Amino acid sequence: MLTPEDAEGLAVRVLKARFPDADAGFAAGSIIRGRATALSDLDLVVLYARLPNARREAFRFEDLPVDVFIHDGETLRWTFQADLDAGKPAYLTMASEGRIVGPRQDEARGLQERARELLRAGPPPLSDDQREQFRFLITDRIGDLRDRRDAGEWIATGAWLYLVMADFILRTRGEWAATAKWIPRTLAAVDPALEVAFSRAFEALFARGDPAALIDFAEEILVPFGGLLFEGYEAQSPPSARLTEP
Repeated sequence: MLTPEDAEGLAVRVLKARFPDADAGFAAGSIIRGRATALSDLDLVVLYARLPNARREAFRFEDLPVDVFIHDGETLRWTFQADLDAGKPAYLTMASEGRIVGPRQDEARGLQERARELLRAGPPPLSDDQREQFRFLITDRIGDLRDRRDAGEWIATGAWLYLVMADFILRTRGEWAATAKWIPRTLAAVDPALEVAFSRAFEALFARGDPAALIDFAEEILVPFGGLLFEGYEAQSPPSARLTEP
């Protein structure tokens, strides 16, 4: 199993072998955090002085999978803003936690400090319209779970709710949202008891085909924000949302 120091050394070799003209890189991911598993890959943000566009590559190097995000300063700052807008700090986390490698590190250090500042400040608060849209959509999907449906439809509805309800819970608490394996980890860090209730509700649906606990859980998390919302919900499209050509 690679140590963080091993991964940092590997990132140096990847940079020299595959991206010799790059200024620097951020070695990131579970290996750098000391949480590697046997199948963990190395996340590597590669920073150039200037590129026509950002890109992503994946390959094996010294028999380890490497996931590479190739940027210049402007494109990486754009991804920081995209993280901020979405409330999900994928690039911000890699840049803030990453170990900087490479021959020209000044810009990388500045970008790392900016990423850390943005992470500390937290995501923008949900607007009233965003919060009401969450309430409406969760209510609508919970309604689907109240009907007798086949297992495939319940699983599909539950998969959608898993992501959206996690976003709602975290964002309404002023926390960064998460994706994939980071959802239970982030919920547990914010509120361990809440994560247990969340995971048990979805386990009951996915493992036993029982939606009752998830319906109850969804209703409970909506209570502080006015409860379930269907009748009376309104949403406006912007006036620019039209095409004049046939």
